[in-house]
Order: sequence, then structure tokens, then C-alpha cells
Amino acid sequence: MSEQKKRVVILGAGSAGIGVALGLKRASAGAPKMEVTLVDQQNYHFVIPMIYQVVAGSVEPSFISFPLRILLRQKATAGRLKFIQSRVQGIDTEKKKVITDKGALEWDYLVIALGSTANFFGMNDVEKNAIRFRSLRDAINIHNRILDNYEAALLEKDEKRRRELLTFVVVGGGPAGVELSAHIQDFVLKTLVRDYPSLTPQVRVILIEAQETLLSGMKPKTGELALARLRSRKIEVLLKTRISKAWAGGVQTADGQTIPTSTVIWVAGVKPVDVVASLPFDKAKDGRIKVNECLEVPSSSGVYVVGDCAYLQQEHSSAVYPATHQVAVRQGPACARNIINAIRGKPQRPFRYKFKGQIMYIGRNVAVAQLLNRVFDGFAAGFLRRILFLEQMITYLGLLTAFKNKVGTALDWFFSYFYHRNTARIE
Repeated sequence: MSEQKKRVVILGAGSAGIGVALGLKRASAGAPKMEVTLVDQQNYHFVIPMIYQVVAGSVEPSFISFPLRILLRQKATAGRLKFIQSRVQGIDTEKKKVITDKGALEWDYLVIALGSTANFFGMNDVEKNAIRFRSLRDAINIHNRILDNYEAALLEKDEKRRRELLTFVVVGGGPAGVELSAHIQDFVLKTLVRDYPSLTPQVRVILIEAQETLLSGMKPKTGELALARLRSRKIEVLLKTRISKAWAGGVQTADGQTIPTSTVIWVAGVKPVDVVASLPFDKAKDGRIKVNECLEVPSSSGVYVVGDCAYLQQEHSSAVYPATHQVAVRQGPACARNIINAIRGKPQRPFRYKFKGQIMYIGRNVAVAQLLNRVFDGFAAGFLRRILFLEQMITYLGLLTAFKNKVGTALDWFFSYFYHRNTARIE
């Protein structure tokens, strides 16, 4: 029995899951008794912070998506890792089996990194008519929707319908909503104005937030600066406003205001995917699975949860680690180390991470930053964001990983700053 290989199954190849997979791959050369399988419904991994660039036509989608089979076979000196493209349908925690649409997988150690999905809070009409912004495909859809609407507006004779086509509503005033609305405004006012000059005066970009301030989880000054900067760029920001109804040609707010629009983009909340919601583990109010400081489910030894699925309170604090890319990319390698230690019979190490801050894009040379308890904006924040963007892009998943993609991303990003962005549909 001691010679039997330990089967590790990782569900999800997002920011956290890929970190676990690559961490185990590196370690498996020295742990030949480990058999690792990664499962994802897509055969590629994409870089979440860079999908905004796809919306604005700054970066080609192919440059920020890494084929998983190529990614996982790099560094031949490391151990082998099996990838299965399949959709997870269920998890049997008693029999230690994962049910997929291509059969069942047995495991000794399980990593749940299935991410999250948009939470529409039971508003079925909004869910039906809104565009999600959770994936590379979503970013492509938004880019194409903007271009399609412009083309339709050129031929549209009815003024009301033209207003609907040229009004873009983003719902959710967190970091994703702030950055997305800013990138859309850049795209329509800095790029598309050259091709559609007659339509520009009729374009509206609206950001809707239910709370009293933007970026409610950050320092109040950060939200205030973001609000002022967005409004100075003529982005309409509606605070203390909730969407109550949506249809193909508009939305209605809780106070009765109607906004004609054919494009509603929802970034107002997330929730765990259905498979996670069905699991018999102790969960927080938001549906995330509660884990201990080693990222393991307390009631189920050998089951680890990372990324958006995990609920973990920070050390010496009442705050909980947020479901962000910044946290997920650090939980992945930490989880891999703990699985290796568990297999070898060594103590596992608690996950510790202190929030360094965040820089949010507001315009071509402008950003709002909250770094190390300091809040500032303007050109300095914008310059720092570009430096950090380049550093993150180069070092992401390792210095030489998908080097060609990274060079392509850098070149695209550079030329879009000084020259034209992509104004063609992405098929």
C-alpha cells in the first residue's frame, strides 16, 4: 500500500488551479509516487487582469491565452501531469470520486478551484439580457457588441433606437466595474471616434453602483478619487442606484428611472458555481467553502479549496481574503506545497498573505492607486500601473513560460498606446 501512487485531482485551470498544477508538476520529479490530473472545460488558461485590454482592442486574445497541454509539458525535467478537458458534473465526497461528462475520476487528494460565476440575485430578466464579464470569451463578446452597435447605429433612422445602441451600461462599482467602464470609454472616445465621428456625441458610458461609494471594500478616499476621475472623463456614475428590471432595449432602476440601452454588462456580484454550491461542506453566507489556514476543508481531510471558492479569515483580523486574482495566484503554490507535505508526512504550512494594494486604470495615463496604505492618483499612479503591468506580464507563470505570447502582448500593448487599436470584430 505504501508504494501505491497518490492520486491528486485539480478541478479548474484558473489563476489558483494552474498555480497548484504547476507547483505539483515542479515537485513531482522528486515525488514519483504522485499522479496529478488537471480538469477544466476549456483547453487553455487565460490571464484575468488582461482581459480588459481585449475589450478595448489593445491586445489580441491569442496572446493572453495559453494552451494547457503546451503549458503543462514545458520543463521536461519536471514530472508529468495529465490534463482532461471535461466539464465537472458533481463530486462524491464519500466515495472520493469526481463525476465528469467523460467519466469518473478517483482521488486521494482533491483541489477545488472551479472559480465563480455571476450572481444576479434572482433577477432572471437581468440575467437573460445582461452580458457577463468573467472570461476571455466574455471580453471578446463585449468588444464585438460595441462594434456591432456602432455599425447598426450608422444605418439606424430611429433616434430612440440609436440611443439604445450607443449607450453602454456597466453594473457594479467595484474594481472590475471601474476599470471596465474606463476601458470602454477609452475605446469609444479615443479609437472609434476616428471611424465613426458622427456618432461620438451620442455615445454614453454609464456606471451603476448600489452602494454610496465606488470601491466600497477599499479606503474611502480611493473611491472618491475614482469617482472624480471617471466623471471628469464624462463617464456617468450613478451611486445608490439598483437595477430592478432589464429587457432587450433598456433597464429600470429601483427608483423608477429608465435607461434605454441594448448593452448591459454585469459585474455586480459573484457566487460559487453550482457544483460547489451542492457540496456538503460548511459554507459562508456568500456560498464559499470554509477552509482552515492550510486551505483544507476541516471536515474532509485531503480536500483543498483555493481561489474564488475558498472562504478563509485573515490572520489576526476579522477580514476575509477576497475572491480576487491577487489572492488566487498566491494560494495555488501554497496549496501545492501543502499537498506535497501531506504526502510526505510533513507539517503543512498556513497560508499568509498581506494585501499589497491595487491600481485601477482610469485613462490612458491616469490611474487610482491604493498601495501600502497610501492612496494617490493621476499620472504617477498611471505610470506605476504600466510598470507593474509589464512586470506581471513577464513573470506570470514563470519568466520563460509562453514567452512568445508575452512578447506579442507587450508589442500589441505598446503599439495600441502610440497607434491604432484593433477595431475589427474578433471571431
